[in-house]
Amino acid sequence: MKRLLFILLVIILFSVFVANNNSNPKNIIMGLIKRGAIQPGDLRYKVYLLGVLPIGEAIFGIERMEEYNGKKIYHLHAVAQSLKVFSKFFSGAALLDSYVNTEELNPIIFKQKIIISGKKDIDREVIYDQKSGVMSIAGVKRQILPNTQDPLSAMLNIKRMDFNKVREWEMNINTNQKNYILKGIAAQQDIIVNKKTYRIVLAKAEIKRRDKNPYHKSNISMVLLNEKENIPILIKVFSSGILINAKLIDIR
Repeated sequence: MKRLLFILLVIILFSVFVANNNSNPKNIIMGLIKRGAIQPGDLRYKVYLLGVLPIGEAIFGIERMEEYNGKKIYHLHAVAQSLKVFSKFFSGAALLDSYVNTEELNPIIFKQKIIISGKKDIDREVIYDQKSGVMSIAGVKRQILPNTQDPLSAMLNIKRMDFNKVREWEMNINTNQKNYILKGIAAQQDIIVNKKTYRIVLAKAEIKRRDKNPYHKSNISMVLLNEKENIPILIKVFSSGILINAKLIDIR
């Protein structure tokens, strides 16, 4: 019994150490420095369950200028996939694309593809008409609120925010049926890594349905590195009783 308790104690202490190490902004920045210069680019993340167990990887691509209906737009792309080590039990991936107005930074089209082994792929395309306040999914129109965002365009807006002026913010989000609101607060902090001072932003946000349904909400915390833009180096999402961490490990 004593041996079992000792083993459990070692596992708990190790888990706490790993979780703290994965969530330490200084350690994350040091890792990025070792890989090269810190600058805007394609962001590569390692995804952890409960901050400890690595379960996947994700890439959030830098915005790229394209043309749509004769106008310049930003194309955002992100992909997430489970680690191959879990392929015997589960294999899945998500591909997201957002086409965003360059002036208001509002989405025009949002595309989502979910791939899960053994199941039919899920494809969804959302077309936003921000002026009319509607979005269309497979020909079905739904009302949206002003400046409604999708997940990728919301992140782009956060990356572009001036946190010298912004302490609190709100966003409308909808990619399916219901309108959600994201409410966030932020505080800046200076940290020293390898004798250089870096400015980080500690942001917290809550996402919940506009109809105040208590069962559909998530809490998000982020550490943003202010380096030409706000680079998310750590993202934590708590939803449905599950904590998922995404730690930035490389910028390409």
